[in-house]
Amino acid sequence: MITRRRLRTLAALALLVGALLAVLPAVDDAAAGRTHGAPVLLVGPEVVVGPLARDVDALPGSPFDAEPEDDRATAEAALAAGDVVAVLVLDLRRTQDTLLLPRLRTDDLDAALVREARAAEERRGRTLAVERVGPVRDAPAYDALGLAAVAAAFVLVLVVSLVWGPFARTLPRGLLRLAALGALAAVVLGTAQLLPGVPGAAAPEVGAALALGVLAAGCLTLALEALAGLAGLLLAAALLLVVPLPLLVAEDPLLLADPWPGVTRWTPAGAVAEAVRDSAAGGGAQRELLLLAVVAAVGLLVLALTRFDGVRTSPAVPARADRPADDVPTTGRWRLQLLAVLALLAGGVVLTLALLPGPDDAEAYPSLASATTCEPTGPVRTVADLNRVTELRGSPQFQGGDVGAEAALQDGRRVWVFGDTLRAGDGGRSFVRNSMLVVEPGCLQVVVPAGGGAVIPDRDGQVGYWPMSVVVRGRPGYDLVTVTAQRVRSTDRTDAFGFGNLGPAVALYVVPRGETPQLVSRVDVGEDSADPARPMWGAATALADGWLHLYGTARPEADAPTGFSLRVARVRPDDVLETDRWRYWDGSAWVADSGAAAELVPAEGGTSQTLSVFERDGRWFAFSKRDEFLGSDLVFWTAPAPTGPFTAQPPVADLPSDSAGGELRYMPLAHPDLLPEAGSVLVSYSRNSTDVGRVLDDPLLYRPRFLRVPLP
Repeated sequence: MITRRRLRTLAALALLVGALLAVLPAVDDAAAGRTHGAPVLLVGPEVVVGPLARDVDALPGSPFDAEPEDDRATAEAALAAGDVVAVLVLDLRRTQDTLLLPRLRTDDLDAALVREARAAEERRGRTLAVERVGPVRDAPAYDALGLAAVAAAFVLVLVVSLVWGPFARTLPRGLLRLAALGALAAVVLGTAQLLPGVPGAAAPEVGAALALGVLAAGCLTLALEALAGLAGLLLAAALLLVVPLPLLVAEDPLLLADPWPGVTRWTPAGAVAEAVRDSAAGGGAQRELLLLAVVAAVGLLVLALTRFDGVRTSPAVPARADRPADDVPTTGRWRLQLLAVLALLAGGVVLTLALLPGPDDAEAYPSLASATTCEPTGPVRTVADLNRVTELRGSPQFQGGDVGAEAALQDGRRVWVFGDTLRAGDGGRSFVRNSMLVVEPGCLQVVVPAGGGAVIPDRDGQVGYWPMSVVVRGRPGYDLVTVTAQRVRSTDRTDAFGFGNLGPAVALYVVPRGETPQLVSRVDVGEDSADPARPMWGAATALADGWLHLYGTARPEADAPTGFSLRVARVRPDDVLETDRWRYWDGSAWVADSGAAAELVPAEGGTSQTLSVFERDGRWFAFSKRDEFLGSDLVFWTAPAPTGPFTAQPPVADLPSDSAGGELRYMPLAHPDLLPEAGSVLVSYSRNSTDVGRVLDDPLLYRPRFLRVPLP
């Protein structure tokens, strides 16, 4: 017959085994030595570390909870206060960054932080140096101490129960059990001063946490045993030893995946561990000490209440007429049961630890962008030299492309960006949405991103990015390169006009001196919309008086003019990725409403969708092909300021498309800093064919051409 006592025992045993099975994945994950949501600060220029923090947060497995910070001293103060566990200081002048770790050293957490940070750095081709902030000292093994404190109390109760039985039938014996717990707590309190890694000033609080942990675990175990006998002991073992078991392996809650950090901190072992950690680090542990005190008080209250009914219902008293004899364990059988509980717990722990894997290597991330080998160009001193370079066969990674916007880097190189780019591979020629070249005297290199795709990566494999303009801002030892682009979705790959424009975007790159550009972030501006009346911000860009001006082109669909109107926005260069900080010129002031932006050039007889705006000798120029593909006039619009008013000047050159032969000539761009000459400016235009097959057969048909035009 299954009695109530045996049913309770079986249920408690099932609960204990279930708890052990539930914690095994957490223990396995903890043994892998990976962080989960570790709070860190990234220190560097806001425009860089803001996007990087979002990128770090999105790493597989969420190893970090990253926040940007532009001041190293503030970050170090947060590290010293324990608000974060690490600080990553970016040095964009070089390819090595510095990971700052606190003076209180926890080996497993430190190793995991370094491993994860190094993997994240390698993703961008950077290396990592590690520094300690403040004098280094070992942290106490606080998680092991927490488990040791509660385990000692649990074992003490088991020993007492083996000797005197599961219930104190007299008040003196009950007080004697509590006195034994008190003695153990006093010993723990006295030895706290001897623990390694605990500063003398923190020893009393650490000792108090350990002593309270002993009292809480012991009183809880005594109370559960008094209420339910063997079932109570099994339940106590699950709560005190099994549920917090991952802490024994993880050494720190940050090495545990959710929900275990939150679960373990509410157990007596977790509370002791957190209290020891906070106290040793110089912080307060009021919450944890209060929790332990409450558990101990509840245990004492339950023990006191059982004095009134305990003698009648205790599993240790003789059977009565209304209670079957087999529901009362004999002393010998009780001891055997306790020894079985001990063997079960010990076997489960040993088996768990024996099956643990070693620390995993951090997940491999894609490699960074690299540059192809140098393609010799010869000297480039004239327009004829530039056009000669465009006829070179060049690298397989760049067979042809359009746009050709460029800007100078401070190390003497120039960075060029192109739209739909033709590449050669084993399967023949194919297109990627964009590409980048780095050109230095006598040498041309293609920037090849991870995976060999577009340098501004496609979004979800469906939406690509066509570059429109490039701006370079020099910093000590490196450049920040901002590329504006329009995002597009193909509607027909065989049709040169088979695409839909969805809106503008901004991409940011870091270029250390002499190194390959690396993408920091790509931000879409606004929601996807095929409405051509919505300005394509960034169709041209220009720096002036500490502001980055972003010109937007739009074409009202109702009247269907062939040209585009022109508007302007501005933002501080370091805030370019924060589109809510952009302001728009309404004709008299800069306003937050993009819909209020005033027309600087009307769509009728207007510019191409992509153009150039620049300043020379205090005068502003907008340069484009009037009326896009269907026009032929290369025109300057001039203005006294970047906000206009812009006035069209007489055409300076004729650039018609060849409708009969299918050759398109479009998107002229000015290069005012390339081979400069007084009174004129170098310009380029893109070439293409309405027959994609011709371009695939002869990519030289899909290369830009250069000419020099006079300034009005």
